[in-house]
Amino acid sequence: MAGPPRASRPPSVTDTPSPERGDGRIGVSGVRCGVAFAHEVFDDEADGLDLDLAVRLQVVQSALLPLTGAVQGWSAAHAWRAAAGLSGDFAEWCVADDGRTATATVGDVMGKGTPAALLATHIAGALATQRHEVPAVAVDAAETAVRDRLERASAFATLFHGRLRFTDGAVDFIDAGHGFAAIGHAAGDAEHIRSADLPVGLQPRGFPRMPRRVDIGPGDVLLIASDGILELPGATFDTLTELATELTRVPTLDDGLGDFVGAVGGRVDDDLTLLAIRRDAAEEHR
Repeated sequence: MAGPPRASRPPSVTDTPSPERGDGRIGVSGVRCGVAFAHEVFDDEADGLDLDLAVRLQVVQSALLPLTGAVQGWSAAHAWRAAAGLSGDFAEWCVADDGRTATATVGDVMGKGTPAALLATHIAGALATQRHEVPAVAVDAAETAVRDRLERASAFATLFHGRLRFTDGAVDFIDAGHGFAAIGHAAGDAEHIRSADLPVGLQPRGFPRMPRRVDIGPGDVLLIASDGILELPGATFDTLTELATELTRVPTLDDGLGDFVGAVGGRVDDDLTLLAIRRDAAEEHR
């Protein structure tokens, strides 16, 4: 599949270090550490935005994109497609300072547009303060910080938050009502990671979440999506697992995600976010 065409940008906007591909609604970038939110900033007439505001949103988007970088034996990339001017999806990939672990997160706040985006920013910020904690502790602390606001807004969020250990590919994670992660195996099969907990904001107070673990073997891919993947024409959960398998075979994750999102075409009915992490098939262990 051909990748989406690259859009021209306002001249006052400086490119970020991360490679991007898109038409204003699509983004793909190799990442090291940072939070990414899906934004659509070029359809300003349809969304009632003037050009100055569109440019300011693009600047903010550039500041939030994860930084470029690589970890020996591993690669990561993300892609997004926003259904409205701002998205309630967010994603993070952050390599620890010691280079031994990384956190991988995809969250999806109910709804679309500015209200969902504001809550997504709040949740992402709460998680960022817990980046050095194990996933169960981090999610519990973040949920405690945002619960009252979610309840007042009658909102909730689904979340996959994991910590990858580079030495052996183990991923400790919490899936809070999300259920849109999969492991694509180099052998050609795939494993759908189903959710075992309630979304953030709906988990009963004092009720612990279930810590879980999966392993990313040599040549395998961990793919985490938002539920917008099921809103694509003809999509099922097989779409998720088939994409995870396909990403084990593509030359780069950027190309694989770019081709998938670029093939969607037109507007999407729901925000779509994808984060993929691949372990090299012939990894040199440290």
